[in-house]
Amino acid sequence: MQSKARRWPLKLFKLLSFVLLVTLMFAVTFVAFLRVPLPAVRSSIAVYFVFVAIIGGLCWAVIPTLGEWTEHKPVLLRWAIILSALLTAGTLGSAIASPIVHYGLGIGHAGVFAVFAVSLEQALPATLIVGVLTTIIATGTGRLKASQLALETQRLERERAEKLAAEAQLASLSSRVQPHFLFNTLNSIASLIQKDPRQAELTIERLASLLRSSLDATQTVPIEQEIKLVRDYLEIQKTRFGQRLQFDIAVEPDIHAAVLPFSVQSLVENSMKHVASQRPEGVAVVIRVTRLERDASVSVTDNGPGFDPTSMKSGCGLDVLQNRLRAVYGTRAAMDFWREPGSMTVRLRFPLE
Repeated sequence: MQSKARRWPLKLFKLLSFVLLVTLMFAVTFVAFLRVPLPAVRSSIAVYFVFVAIIGGLCWAVIPTLGEWTEHKPVLLRWAIILSALLTAGTLGSAIASPIVHYGLGIGHAGVFAVFAVSLEQALPATLIVGVLTTIIATGTGRLKASQLALETQRLERERAEKLAAEAQLASLSSRVQPHFLFNTLNSIASLIQKDPRQAELTIERLASLLRSSLDATQTVPIEQEIKLVRDYLEIQKTRFGQRLQFDIAVEPDIHAAVLPFSVQSLVENSMKHVASQRPEGVAVVIRVTRLERDASVSVTDNGPGFDPTSMKSGCGLDVLQNRLRAVYGTRAAMDFWREPGSMTVRLRFPLE
């Protein structure tokens, strides 16, 4: 209520400024173009002011609302409505102003109807011209503000996407350097050095690849790069879990898409965290990359008990991933869930390049 109360003085000030400006324009027009003597114009200033104030006030009260209401209507219909409103405001304003001018200012000896008839001839064209110009200027200003707001919204969304990407990057790096992960990986490498040096060397290369990928700051990566990251991660985990971890990765040929870094890998990590480490028999993970109409589909299925997507906590890995999808792709990307007895599938959908 207080904010609205504060706006009224500003609106009245704008209306008064508008009335004074239009009155001055009429005076200049009559002197410069119609060659009306200056004393005659000076004596008519009060008359102009009354008519402009009343007609302008009516237009000020009605036209902005009509402009917003007709903004998305066809152009011809929109202008027909606005012009009709301007003509109505000019006629009604003249009808209200004529008695004031006649009785209050003593103008028009032939009577109030004569004042109305004369004023109407001048008021209607003037109302149309000023109203149309004002509407065009206001429409242009409104569209400019809308464009500026859209650009600001895009900037904020981009900053939000960058922030979420940085959080995901930090979370990914954190998951790589967690003491138990590094300890388990290094311990697996140490056990392989004697019995399988080549496998130990490959595991070191995969660990280095994981750590290097965690430091990349790109917003999206090719899908084949993300799948390689996932394969490296699973191969490292297999040195620890052995036969308790089974995985199968299949990528449909000729799929070119840019995906969020660590997106698929986050789903696989989720399976390893909640299934492999909890079930003595281990986990089987199936990853499929397929074409889905104009999108690329990446599904991760494990043989765990699954989870209820509605119970995901705010700020968890999958929740952050969903927010990143919305920030970068909008409605062009999505995360879907399917829970069945003995399996859980999470599917990511990205637009094809």
